[in-house]
Amino acid sequence: MNGVASKKLIEVALPLPEINDASAFDKRPGIGAHPKGIHHWWARLPMPTARAVLFASVVDDPEAHPEKWPTEETQNAERERLFDIIRRMMRKKLHESPEVYSEVRAEILKHCHGEMPSVFDPFAGGGSIPLEASRMGFNAHAGDLNPVAVLLNKCNLELAPRWTDQQPVNPDTRRTIGGAESWREAHGVAADIRYYGHIIQERAVKKLGHLYPKVRLSREYGGGETNVIAWIWARTVASPNPAAHAKHVPLISTYWLSSKVGAEAWLDPVVDKVNGTYRFEVRTGVPANSAAVKAGTKLGRGARFKCLLTDEPLDENHIKAEGKDGRLGLCLLAIVSEGIRGRLYVPATTDQMQAAITPPLEGEVDEELADDPRNIWCVGYGLTRFSQLFTPRQLTTMVTLSDLVKAIRTDVKRSE
Repeated sequence: MNGVASKKLIEVALPLPEINDASAFDKRPGIGAHPKGIHHWWARLPMPTARAVLFASVVDDPEAHPEKWPTEETQNAERERLFDIIRRMMRKKLHESPEVYSEVRAEILKHCHGEMPSVFDPFAGGGSIPLEASRMGFNAHAGDLNPVAVLLNKCNLELAPRWTDQQPVNPDTRRTIGGAESWREAHGVAADIRYYGHIIQERAVKKLGHLYPKVRLSREYGGGETNVIAWIWARTVASPNPAAHAKHVPLISTYWLSSKVGAEAWLDPVVDKVNGTYRFEVRTGVPANSAAVKAGTKLGRGARFKCLLTDEPLDENHIKAEGKDGRLGLCLLAIVSEGIRGRLYVPATTDQMQAAITPPLEGEVDEELADDPRNIWCVGYGLTRFSQLFTPRQLTTMVTLSDLVKAIRTDVKRSE
């Protein structure tokens, strides 16, 4: 309008109740196919919010065009029509409703001289804005300093669209529906990922299964064997106190394993100060001293801890010096396993500890960390190489999986 920017819908009003409800549903876990299933991003913008903001930032508010809607009544009616479009954009699983995206795109073109504008999100993070911009027809661009965010956006904006409406190549599923027209959107590439991912998983289990023993549960936990979900570790450092006989003690920021109300679980240190030994029992229920459980062996901000054997403070400079000399250790605190009614927290065992410290494979990732201020949290403690950030088992697993992913190309080419 004569070079003057028009007032946009987002500057006036939005159907907030519908946007809030759809965004709350979008944040719920386990809602089916969703980009957040690739990787959990801690501050991901809900997809419905991204859709509404993009649409309302481009579409003019009726008040900006009095020549079309001269009265407040006609402006409200037109605004309500735009609200209805946004409400349709709040549907669940909107990616399965291409007709809504077509309607949205057509409306945007009316306000952009028939040409979809570009959208650039320089801090894309989990990629909600650029992904929805791409779906709506914008020329979407994303950027981020975090390499995980870059990978997420590359998957959503480059890789998935490249294989849209393509039938799968794997022999088990490419003919099950019949005809390329049946493999709409990214269903074809998703079928291939499931097929070849399963092959990689089977091969990984054969190579690595012995490094991941199951947990044998006591009668207290129902007996039998179950899979491990996670191993909870702590770094250790030699205590400078002569009374500790130079034994390594754990640096634990909290004893809580689960602070969820009704499912509390926590570590209870059992210390023998005479012989200089300690172990951890797993307790459930509400502890008598919640403050002590929350604190662990930590005394305050930074690397300030206490010696578990003597209760004396561990100097931060001592911890850093030990780390820089390569003398930090590891201690397995507890194991999280699958249970009939949810997660089980069980004490660490010697066989689980030994499985995790198996010698790593050759070819492990052992480059030095980048000279980046964000790495100061580990570099300051002597952890200057990638290999020092993981257990030997983790390194072995990462190298093995990387090799198996590379090798699967042979299977894919054979299927084409």
